[in-house]
Amino acid sequence: MNGEVEVWGDGKLLLKESNMLTDGAGKLLADIMTVSPSLRTIEDVGTSSILDASNYTIQAISFGTGSDAFRSNSHIWSGKKNSLWSASALPEIGVGGKGNVALLLSNRSDRDINNADQPADPGFPTPPNPTRFDLEDNTNVSANIVGVDVSSVFPGNGQLVNFFPSAIASAMTEDTVYSSTINTGKISTILGAFPEGSSVTSYYKNRVIYFDGDSSGLSVETEGSYFNEASSMDVSGFVTVVPGVDSREGVTVSSNSDFSSNGIVEYAVTLSKSDVLFAHAYGGIYHLGLWAIDMNASLMEGNTPPFVFSVLNNPRKYRLFCRKGTSVDLTKIDNVTVYEDLTIKWRLRFL
Repeated sequence: MNGEVEVWGDGKLLLKESNMLTDGAGKLLADIMTVSPSLRTIEDVGTSSILDASNYTIQAISFGTGSDAFRSNSHIWSGKKNSLWSASALPEIGVGGKGNVALLLSNRSDRDINNADQPADPGFPTPPNPTRFDLEDNTNVSANIVGVDVSSVFPGNGQLVNFFPSAIASAMTEDTVYSSTINTGKISTILGAFPEGSSVTSYYKNRVIYFDGDSSGLSVETEGSYFNEASSMDVSGFVTVVPGVDSREGVTVSSNSDFSSNGIVEYAVTLSKSDVLFAHAYGGIYHLGLWAIDMNASLMEGNTPPFVFSVLNNPRKYRLFCRKGTSVDLTKIDNVTVYEDLTIKWRLRFL
């Protein structure tokens, strides 16, 4: 079994490289070969549903960046971000989580790093390793809000996560030290990393504040996340497989009529240009992962199949099936006023 990843932007092929299978692929195959077919005779739906084919196929994709990026860029709560977030000059994106992000990461050659609170370099992503079960090591953010380390409440999970939508942020911070409206907004802008959907009113729509070489600010209002508009990305950053052929709604799955001879299955997903810009603000994208359901972990969490995808309390616990790491940021932007959607096509050959 092998596979390759293609990344397309603005109608151009930006990347085409092989992926790396992980031990999770072997574990999934072992599960397929050892699960007892006798389970189908049990009347309990939760037990017999263990045999559903969907439990043993690719079910999600996620995106990651280098470890150092989680302690820089828009993951930090800096003086500059604080002043912008609460600035009376920008009341429509002020306190209460109305959504501005200080974008301190820029690919412009004239960027003055002295105007940034932290270096924007995401560091070297973790090297290829088939025994990995996540995308990146040590992704705890270093921010401290109301005297509490954010990572002690929301530890990193190895990838970019999805805290910006107000419904997600409010639900996740409820009954925590960050439950106030202001602190919830701060948490959402620290953890990011994908904006609200396009149907959210302009007053609450997330924005990026971009700094160029002379430290002037340019406010870019996003047009919205495809993932959050379709509710196809959970809070942990997993984008689920969806039916149909529109990769803007989630991960689509397709194969050619000659699948029996070539065994190729394609998984496609499209990030909106707003998804791209926000991911760029949080350190970029240097890792991609395809994930299958981890049956044992899902059952141990007390969940019962069929596992229906949920944005907040996702009963699906995932196992990394294959991973793709790149040496360049897939969200690299030369000018934030000109950026495009990004489509990922990941083909696996099962024969």
